[in-house]
Amino acid sequence: MIRVGIIIALVAILATLATLEQHWVQGSYRELERRTDALISSIGLLGEDERVDSYENKAMIDEMYDFWVRRERRLTMLARHFDLSQISMNIIYVKNFIYFDNKEEAFVGILNIQYLIKTHSFNVGTSIQNII
Repeated sequence: MIRVGIIIALVAILATLATLEQHWVQGSYRELERRTDALISSIGLLGEDERVDSYENKAMIDEMYDFWVRRERRLTMLARHFDLSQISMNIIYVKNFIYFDNKEEAFVGILNIQYLIKTHSFNVGTSIQNII
């Protein structure tokens, strides 16, 4: 009877940890998506003669990069580093084009980040393959 209780407790602990892991990973992607949406709205509101390398846009992309680097260090324990590095590379891509005042390329990079967030957040989900 004690063994059954121990097994039930261990299964409950594993289920709780898996739920917390999933919540944390999805929260990281949601926060990145929120920051990406804010940057899209900021760049999308610019006219043709306005510059994309404004102080606000630079601050937004720098904060997004710092946030992602902090989260990526911990996420590498839970997800494939290749998937996470694709997002990092695209954030750097956008950062460069914002700093060089290239609105079209920055916007394309941001849309690519959105695509990667949508596809990778589903790949990280708790499954038998991720547990093994």
